[in-house]
Amino acid sequence: MTIEEAFLAALEHEARVRDQFAQAADATSGEPEAFFRLMAREEQGHIDFLSHALDRWRSQGEIAPPDGVRTAVHTADWLRESGARLDRAAENPERHYAVEHLYRALEMEQEVSRQYRKLVDAVDHPEAAALFRRFLEIEDGHTALVQAEIDYTLQTGEFYGIREFTLDG
Repeated sequence: MTIEEAFLAALEHEARVRDQFAQAADATSGEPEAFFRLMAREEQGHIDFLSHALDRWRSQGEIAPPDGVRTAVHTADWLRESGARLDRAAENPERHYAVEHLYRALEMEQEVSRQYRKLVDAVDHPEAAALFRRFLEIEDGHTALVQAEIDYTLQTGEFYGIREFTLDG
């Protein structure tokens, strides 16, 4: 796979996920809508970066450094704020309506992570592999976050993959 093909594939995956989050935001309200809009903006940021990186590759033959990829999701402040929002919204019926959208978002995020794993392995350019590896880290974080939203909404007893309680006592 050429580097240009890898960028185009990544752009396609990001656009699909962004569109899924935007559709979910349009179909919900309140806290679920805010979550889906945040995730759609996050994915749009990835599209913007990848578009710029592709242009840079085409015009200069250089790969953008992976430290230029930004995310709102992985900061400690954002996670603390998100946890506080989830606490306030736990009994909100809007959250339960959003579960169907959350499951679709989870499938999409898992698929994008699989695609980035393939891109990391498919390109034989170390800088391109490093860039796609950074996107893989972010998408794996998105997958964990969507799963946490599902767990919290359904009160499974887990949060971010950590068992908080069991029914066995």
